[in-house]
Amino acid sequence: MTKFIVGRSLRAFVIFMIATIVVFFGLRVAPGSVEDALINPAFRAAGSATLVENLQARLGLDKPLMLQYLIFLKNLVTLDLGISLISAKPISDIIKDAGLNTLVLAGAATFLTYTLAIPLGILAAWKRNSPLDQGAMLIAVLGMGIPNFFLAILLIQWFAVDLGWLPVAGSGSFEHIVLPAAVLAAESVAINLRMMRSSLLEQLGQDYIRTLHAKGLSPRRIVTVHAVRNALPPVIALGGLLLRNLLAFTLIVEVIFRWPGLGSQIVDAVLKNDFTLAQVLSVLLILAVIFFNLLADVAHQLVDPRVRERARS
Repeated sequence: MTKFIVGRSLRAFVIFMIATIVVFFGLRVAPGSVEDALINPAFRAAGSATLVENLQARLGLDKPLMLQYLIFLKNLVTLDLGISLISAKPISDIIKDAGLNTLVLAGAATFLTYTLAIPLGILAAWKRNSPLDQGAMLIAVLGMGIPNFFLAILLIQWFAVDLGWLPVAGSGSFEHIVLPAAVLAAESVAINLRMMRSSLLEQLGQDYIRTLHAKGLSPRRIVTVHAVRNALPPVIALGGLLLRNLLAFTLIVEVIFRWPGLGSQIVDAVLKNDFTLAQVLSVLLILAVIFFNLLADVAHQLVDPRVRERARS
């Protein structure tokens, strides 16, 4: 197990380093430049001449590009994240405020995903071909077929405009998070529901299930205790990939619902040519995706003995 974790961690580190190169040099070739941002009137109004000079020296703008990249890595390692070129606020403060909002939204979407998908998947497999199963599959088809941005428009029209039950956008109360969390969770619910159903149906067709029936165990106990436990590993393994997608969709959802999280901050930073903020937030998002993928791999190893046996052989 230790060998597996070390191997996956090294691979994750290599991927992260490649990602930092792509982000750093990608932003350098984007329209505009760091120098243009530094002479932005908004930045100079928020900062000072000394602040601009210090920032130029900190970024190493008078040095070769490769050396600027090494300075960027050093600043990341030392958590010297710098300041925003638009607001002149410390990036660490922006991450604290916006990051908390993103964690709340992602947490609500994840909670919705697993509290809906796993029970519905179990019931759909247990009552195969019943109206309950057909209804669950309809939910899965709709969740996978409707794009997030279009679903957001539909929910805003129905629940915010027509019925007036929920606010259109913004943050600050429980009502504000309902629509963005539902939109963010929609595809994950659909995919997990289908995965849970198919995995459980596969387990219910195994020989050990017939043996348990022959021993006189109740169908409810066989499904909930034995079959579900063996059906969960594929769902857990899929979790890392879905969390990665969830983080990507957060960008869209936060912009649509004006949710003040990291996703909307990244979009604003790119549009306003806030070079330093866009750079740090992009790397942070990539790091989160890599971490969740690694976490899913390790969790899959822990919960599925068959995977551990294959890794040893």
